[in-house]
Amino acid sequence: MSELATVSAEIAPYLAMAASSLGTSVLTAAQQRITERTVDAGEGFFRRLLGRDGDRLGGGAAPVLDVDRATSLDARLARLDDAERQALTEAMADWLAGPVTARDAAGFLSHMAPHLSGTTINSPTTYGDHSAAIGVVNGTVHLGGGTDTGRAS
Repeated sequence: MSELATVSAEIAPYLAMAASSLGTSVLTAAQQRITERTVDAGEGFFRRLLGRDGDRLGGGAAPVLDVDRATSLDARLARLDDAERQALTEAMADWLAGPVTARDAAGFLSHMAPHLSGTTINSPTTYGDHSAAIGVVNGTVHLGGGTDTGRAS
C-alpha cells in the first residue's frame, strides 16, 4: 500500500482543484472508472480533465495540471492494483460526502489515512513569522528571512 500512499499524496491537490472548479459530479464519475480499471495511461481521468484541447488547469495558488502532469498521474493510477483502487474510490466517496469546506487536499488525505496501514499523513499548517510545523525531517531545515544568518535555526 506504499504505492497507494504516494499516489494519494500526488493526486490530492488535483482532486481538490477538480472538486472546486468542475464540481463533484466529475469526481463521482471518475470513481467508477477507477474501480472498473477503465482508467489507463492512454485515456485517464486527469487527461480527461484537460479536455480535448489539452488546456491547463490551475495556476496561482492552485497546482497546475498540464498534459505532462496529467499523463504522469494517469500512469500512476493505472499501476494500482484492485485493492488499492477500491481503497482510493472509497476514500473519494467519503471525502465527497463530507462538508464542502473540507474538500481540499488535506481533507482527501484524511479520508485516505484509514486505508493506508502503517502510514501516517500529516498536513501541518503554520501562520506567522518564524513558525514551523514539522513531522519528519530528512535533511536540514532553515527558518529565516532575517539578517542574522550566523545562528542555527
